[in-house]
Amino acid sequence: MSEFPMFPSTVKCRVGVTLLAMLLALSSQVAMAAPPSADNASALPPAANVTLDNRDPPIGAPGVLSADGGTSRLVFFPSQDIFTPLLSDPREPVSTIEFFAASNMPSALQFNGNMAGNIGIVRWESNAEGVDRALQFGLVGGEFSRFGIFGANTYLMDSDYMVGATLTGRIGAFSQRLFFYHESSHTGYNYTTLDNVSKLSDFGQEILQEISSWDLTPHLRLYGGAAYRVFGFNNYPSEQDALILLGGAEAYTGTLASLDHLGRGYASFFLESRGINGYTPNEDLQVGLLFHRPGSYVQIRPMIDLYNGYSTMGDLLFIKDRYAALGISFDF
Repeated sequence: MSEFPMFPSTVKCRVGVTLLAMLLALSSQVAMAAPPSADNASALPPAANVTLDNRDPPIGAPGVLSADGGTSRLVFFPSQDIFTPLLSDPREPVSTIEFFAASNMPSALQFNGNMAGNIGIVRWESNAEGVDRALQFGLVGGEFSRFGIFGANTYLMDSDYMVGATLTGRIGAFSQRLFFYHESSHTGYNYTTLDNVSKLSDFGQEILQEISSWDLTPHLRLYGGAAYRVFGFNNYPSEQDALILLGGAEAYTGTLASLDHLGRGYASFFLESRGINGYTPNEDLQVGLLFHRPGSYVQIRPMIDLYNGYSTMGDLLFIKDRYAALGISFDF
């Protein structure tokens, strides 16, 4: 397959660091320009890195029970997670549509169509600190698909299906997610015929992932972790082949008056290194706008997404993938 050296690794890293620094500086200026007062502090929007409204429903509300002698509460079916979704992880369980401006795959025009979500089952939280001291269990499901446009036809290239469970916790600025899930991958028939890809590549696997996150400031977040292929992927059974390392950073501006304080700018840089690819870094840089209406559990992100590395699709993990995409993501 031909390759388009669109985004050399060193250039892309420098662009990511520069954009993060610019957004952080802009965020600081916005914060200093409008210091909160005692009169309006409660009316201010939540911290930028809390991308969903982590409400603290009172005891007695539907699905909210008192616990530990009244010092804490149980919230059943909470509307959002206490671990903020990773904005630029291509496999984060959120719904996304991305159209590729270019790629080194057989079709120069492609798009991703992902449908995924995280359903909270139960959350324990402190009455005194709310979600700043909380533990939550949830279920996750999703489907990640890559389509190629060949002339007048659109073909499915690959679809990955995910189902699993999460245990997330938060203490102040620190949050953590433990994620165990099954993933199965299935290559599209027409695509395999066009590109002579063997259908024997279809596989299933179980992965255990841990990510720790630190909200360094209200406008800057750092995170890192690892994943391990617990079962499956039998063709690559060694511990090195099974290990995946990941990390990243996110920067946010304050809410923008020009967007009625419902939107803010953001930049996110994600790094992943897989043992099966010799720990060659996969890089994803994303910049865009994040729209969120207070009281809603859905946020919308129009963005530009630049990816350089090995493919994230399960049956294409050994194929280099470089693209620039325009997309929109729906996080819930």
